[in-house]
Amino acid sequence: MGPYLRLELVRGLRNPMGLVMTTFFPLGIYLVFTRVLSVTPPGVDDFEAYAMVSMATYGAMGSALFIGGAIALERSKGWLAQLAITPLPAHGYVTAKLVSGAIMVLPSIVVVLAGGALLSGVRLPLETWPLLAVLIWAGVLPFAALGTAFGYAIRGQGANLAMMIVYFLLTVLGGLWLPVESMPAGMRTVAEYSPAYAAGSLGWRTLDGLAPAGTSLAVLAAWTALFAALALWRYRRAL
Repeated sequence: MGPYLRLELVRGLRNPMGLVMTTFFPLGIYLVFTRVLSVTPPGVDDFEAYAMVSMATYGAMGSALFIGGAIALERSKGWLAQLAITPLPAHGYVTAKLVSGAIMVLPSIVVVLAGGALLSGVRLPLETWPLLAVLIWAGVLPFAALGTAFGYAIRGQGANLAMMIVYFLLTVLGGLWLPVESMPAGMRTVAEYSPAYAAGSLGWRTLDGLAPAGTSLAVLAAWTALFAALALWRYRRAL
């Protein structure tokens, strides 16, 4: 699986449009929020730091989710059928996709965090920066399983369209663009149990010097189990 994993990483790095959309687009939105609009939502003390975590989570979530687009496209082109005659086991393909996706998530996190520090003047204790990166990275990994499920459920460009819709809905519901405190009470209750909110809360609580909430960890674990089961089901159906 090692050679195929290296191939996946090289292919990811050679996709400039994908890197721009998942890395520099979130940074651009972050700078618009903090440097152009300079809007501070009610209940948020340090909006530059809050938005930094939100946009890093947003970008990383997209990187993880859009693993499915590559799977769907390769299925439509018969790539999986060609791999079937190679020594690579069937599960090795999925594992390589998930591992490479987990690695490709990191640039979007690092770029947005660097933008917060260098361009928006976010100041945090030195040890907080790597902790933020690790927690954001861990928080968005469940979306790789969701993207994999989409990739095995829908062929071709239809998978990207479906994931764009889900990506947008999860982002809004998770409070990554607008804090959940600004939402109506009923919507806020639903939002707090969404996977995007649980992922974002890992970083938001870190800004306040707090450990991840048990509720958020439980929500992430539940969504991860659901997404993984869905991905496994679609994978077996696609064989």
